[in-house]
Amino acid sequence: MTKDEIILLENRWAELLKGPKRLNEPKVSNTKITAAELQEQLLQDEEYQKWLKEKEQVRIALEAAYAEDEKPLVEDLKKAGLNITSSWDLVNTKSSYKQAIPILLEHLPKPYHLKNKEGIVRALAVKEAIGKASPVLIAEYNRTPKDKMFFRWAIGNTIYTTIKEGDVESILPIVLDRTNGTSRQMFVAALGKIKADNVKAILFRLVNDDDKAIRDEAIKALKQK
Repeated sequence: MTKDEIILLENRWAELLKGPKRLNEPKVSNTKITAAELQEQLLQDEEYQKWLKEKEQVRIALEAAYAEDEKPLVEDLKKAGLNITSSWDLVNTKSSYKQAIPILLEHLPKPYHLKNKEGIVRALAVKEAIGKASPVLIAEYNRTPKDKMFFRWAIGNTIYTTIKEGDVESILPIVLDRTNGTSRQMFVAALGKIKADNVKAILFRLVNDDDKAIRDEAIKALKQK
C-alpha cells in the first residue's frame, strides 16, 4: 500500500471518529432511557450499524497498512532476537532492548510513514541510547517539515533522555529558531540538564520567547542551574 493510500485511510478514519450520520436518531422522550434501551435503539439503526462496520474495517486496514510499511524494520529487529510486531511494542515494554538501538538508528532516516517513525523515535527514549541517538534524532528533526509539529515535539521528548553536553551546539539553533514553534519545548527542557554557561545564557533569552510553552520551559530549566 502506498503512502497516499494510507493517507486516504487515515482521512476516512478521522471522519468516522466524528460519529455516524444516522438517518434515524435515537428516540428521545421526556423520560430518561437506560443504557440498555439506547443500545437496543442503536441495534435497530441501520445507519449506525453501517458506520460501526465501516469503522472496524478501516481500523483493521490501517493497522495492516502500518504493519506493511514497517515490515523491513520489524524483520531486522526479529533477527536481533526481539519478538515484536511493531516498534511500538518496544515503546510499551519494560524490558531492556539494547540490541535494538543500532537497528532503530539505522532505520529512522528511512521513508517510513510518520506513525512508524514516531514509534522508532519513542523507542529510542531509553538510557541505552544515551550518547548514541541524539545526532540521528537531531538530523531527523531538521529534515522534517515544520508543520509536523507533534512528531518534531516527540523527537525533542526523546532528546530529553539521550542528551549529552556534546549535543548542545546542535540543539541551540533549534531552540533559537522561533519558526520551530512549540516543537522546541522538550529541547529546552533537555538543556536544563546541561551545566554550561552558554546554555544558561540561551535559556535567559528564551524566557522572552513568543511561545508561552517555551517561556515556561525555559524558566523551569533555569531553576535547575
